[in-house]
Amino acid sequence: MLIEEVISNFPVLTADAVAMSYRPNIDAEPELVWVNDSFCSMFRADRLDLLGRHPGSVYHKRFAADFDQIEADAEAAGKESFSTDTLCLREDGSQFWANVLLFLIADETGTGRHAVVQIRDIDDLKNREQNAELALIEHEHLLAEIEAAQTRLISAIETTTDPFVIFDARDRLVIWNPAYASSMTDDPNRLTKGMKHADVLRVGAEDGRFPEAVGREDDWIAERLEDWKNGRASEFLLSTQDREYKVIRTRAPNGDRVMLQVDISDFLGQQRELKRYAERLEQANQEISHQALHDELTGLGNRRYLNMKLSEMIGMRQKFGGEIAALHLDLDRFKQINDTMGHAAGDHVLCSVADALRVRLRSKDVVARTGGDEFVVLVPCKANSDEPEILAERLVEALSKPVMFEGRLCRFGTSIGIARTPLIDEEELLTSSDVALYKAKMSGRSRVAIFDHLDLAHLRANKRLGDDILRGLEHGEFVAAYQPQINPFSNEIVGFEALARWKHPRRGLLLPSDFLQIAAEIQVDGQIDAAIFRGAVNECRTAFATDDAVPNLSFNVSQARLVDPDLISDLDQFEYPGTISLELIETIFFEDESETIHQNFRKLRDMGIKLEVDDFGSGRASIVALRRLAPDRLKIDRRLIQPITDSTTSLQLVRSIVDIGRTLDIGVTAEGVETPQQVHALQNLGCDRLQGFHYAKPMLLAEVLRFLSRRGLSQSA
Repeated sequence: MLIEEVISNFPVLTADAVAMSYRPNIDAEPELVWVNDSFCSMFRADRLDLLGRHPGSVYHKRFAADFDQIEADAEAAGKESFSTDTLCLREDGSQFWANVLLFLIADETGTGRHAVVQIRDIDDLKNREQNAELALIEHEHLLAEIEAAQTRLISAIETTTDPFVIFDARDRLVIWNPAYASSMTDDPNRLTKGMKHADVLRVGAEDGRFPEAVGREDDWIAERLEDWKNGRASEFLLSTQDREYKVIRTRAPNGDRVMLQVDISDFLGQQRELKRYAERLEQANQEISHQALHDELTGLGNRRYLNMKLSEMIGMRQKFGGEIAALHLDLDRFKQINDTMGHAAGDHVLCSVADALRVRLRSKDVVARTGGDEFVVLVPCKANSDEPEILAERLVEALSKPVMFEGRLCRFGTSIGIARTPLIDEEELLTSSDVALYKAKMSGRSRVAIFDHLDLAHLRANKRLGDDILRGLEHGEFVAAYQPQINPFSNEIVGFEALARWKHPRRGLLLPSDFLQIAAEIQVDGQIDAAIFRGAVNECRTAFATDDAVPNLSFNVSQARLVDPDLISDLDQFEYPGTISLELIETIFFEDESETIHQNFRKLRDMGIKLEVDDFGSGRASIVALRRLAPDRLKIDRRLIQPITDSTTSLQLVRSIVDIGRTLDIGVTAEGVETPQQVHALQNLGCDRLQGFHYAKPMLLAEVLRFLSRRGLSQSA
């Protein structure tokens, strides 16, 4: 491949100013068709202003004729290039001396001619040349450098390993180098002169050079051709493995299209590294500044931001008066969402809460996320204003609405504690609002509580109780109390419900109402469930070892226990001859959409463990949900049982539940049975299992054995 062919079809790349002109025939005037960035910079002109102009327009009028004559003589003598010095004229009228190196390249397809000119500013050299012989030597040295640079440039083009290719005006392959062939195919012979551009691209696609074309070759080729045929020059960077290239695509006046990939890795390497370093520094500074004051997940302020804003509000209060209220928010059931639906769902809920807070607060209010699911809002207000309480109630209502995540509802609520000046010192606002929050959660959750000084005493008492619960777990003080379940038609004991009791060393036997709320708050309710299960199974298996049958046992199970990853393995290690049932409150059974819980349901059934819905009628169960989840038994909420002898409505409600159970082949237990009249009514309704004080209160195992002995009742396994 001749270097003249290359030069005639792509612009020379060099650090000097370079331009290309084209003259279609001897009678026509030449026009500039391409200039590089250095050329535009040297002549202080826009590229669009230069293109189309006579190439002689950049030379001073006094020397233009001489230059044209030199060019004509060189062309007549058959020279392909010549070099001369001339005075050049910039766009702004300033002048400078330049060395001009010009290549004359015939257009083999016609009578036209290309000229490639390389210009180097030698203005300083000319000035020095006029003053001293040293300037002449320096000039000659400069010329030698220019010629050497040109020689190296030509040599580099001839031996380049960078792909370049030329297609003619009819989009046929004209010139290509081995590097281009290798970039398109493993078999260079597949590329032949005259191939259509579309066929060349198809070869590349067939040989796996363009992964993005797989499966859509025709559309991909059409897109590439459309881009190629737009007729405008384009330049872009291309990264391949560890090298970087400048890709130049251009269209010559004769219609030829040229593509050249030039390796500029070394040239750009240092600049790119400096740029990356500067960007990393800037990004790091921004991240540090943002993280210092903001929560990464929600974008709200963090605790440091909150303290800063509180200090500002205190200063404004001292200067202008008014009061400050701190609203401490904590999400109810957030841990269950994290445990059962995953942290992605929890993060989604937190972001939704943050958005809800933003739209409901005033610009002068301050909001921050201070912990996992805790937020604090600072509200400046007037003295005796009820704005903080009104805002808190609105937030409780707004943040009680479920949030959809990946097609599933995340149900949660919000408890809020309020502390405000002047009742509380400014410096104690955050601590006191936290205490009020604890009071709100202890009073039933999804509540608003306002701090008063008695709350500190309650907080300390609950802290002592929590510590006592942990100690009690360590010493095995939590035991089972058994309440019999009776078949009202045979009067047989068909099982016992094992209920939690705490054998406190000082306070005696404590009921769940004395400790379960605090146990749930410190997240050990699941451990208490496990302790009751282990203790009941072990002592009943031992106590009834010599009997024909052991009693059936049912246990209350908290949500925390249901999502415990050790639940199945814990239950599986206890062999118990009787039937074991787990009682779950209605909201867990029907409303919790946790895949973990439902997987545990399936595993429990596979183990032969029965599932019962406790407190049925207190939640939002539907017939569809009952059919889908198919529990083994429904336990009617005691609040529906108590009025059945006095209220026709209550009686009809219980009758409906029993009928539903019978229709769906689900057993029905009535709890809270206290009178013979209630027993009679439930017998008439067809309820097959009763439990309540009418038969017996919950008893420790020793009392159960005496109870059985006194009654002499048979037991059904």
